[in-house]
Amino acid sequence: MRKKLSMLLMTVLTAVTVAGCGAQAGGSTESAGSNDHLARIKAAGKITIATEGVWAPFTYHDETTDELVGFDVEIAAAIAKKLGVEPDFQEVAFDGGLTGVTTGTFDMMANGVDVTDDRKETYDFTHPYAYDHAVVVTLASNNDINSFDDLAGKTTANSAGSTYEAMGIEHGATCSNVDTIGETMTLVLNGTVDATINANTSAQDYFKTTGTTELKVAAMDDEVTMYAIPLAKGADNDSLREAINQAISELREDGTLAEISNKYFGADITSN
Repeated sequence: MRKKLSMLLMTVLTAVTVAGCGAQAGGSTESAGSNDHLARIKAAGKITIATEGVWAPFTYHDETTDELVGFDVEIAAAIAKKLGVEPDFQEVAFDGGLTGVTTGTFDMMANGVDVTDDRKETYDFTHPYAYDHAVVVTLASNNDINSFDDLAGKTTANSAGSTYEAMGIEHGATCSNVDTIGETMTLVLNGTVDATINANTSAQDYFKTTGTTELKVAAMDDEVTMYAIPLAKGADNDSLREAINQAISELREDGTLAEISNKYFGADITSN
């Protein structure tokens, strides 16, 4: 009987030990003390950041150097510096970036991610670092679309999983998924789709850099779009979110956010 009891205790202890090891192995598994997500990032000396790299002027490649640049790229790099680690940018499709944050493949995402009620169910957001408005872009000659409601029965083009795709569907449009803002504008220009919904800042940048007069902003959403950093839900990310919030506050106070914004937009979009 004693031998059987000893064997039983050994089995239980082994199971507890294995479970304990498993709880610390996963990057996104909640854990206490020094083994939280922020501590692991600092131990690694880098923070992995998902971004598209195809959405100017937020995240794109310089035509001359092919270097990854943009508003979100510089904001994320500045946050990483405040955390005392190197930024490790990973270029992925928009929906893939969000999924990767959820699964722990990426530590965070910097890609003009809108704060929405639906996303709050999946992610814990940091404080906003920029503000914008969604707009409908059509051909300048289009007189049929003058509001978001006019998209009912029409076709739009947007990134898969984006807020803009969701807005199109919500207003009754059929949405085609493309990877870049250039592609969305091209589809509007050649008549493949009736419109695209996008950030006003991106639309204005496209108009400015291409010099096109064939497109126009047909409607603007009154509601302010807030851009923030999405993190996977859970206590494991509490200290990381607090550290990023502190970094954003310091970057706003010392004028870094405004400086980066003016560089890419010619205006400060970091204050509401």
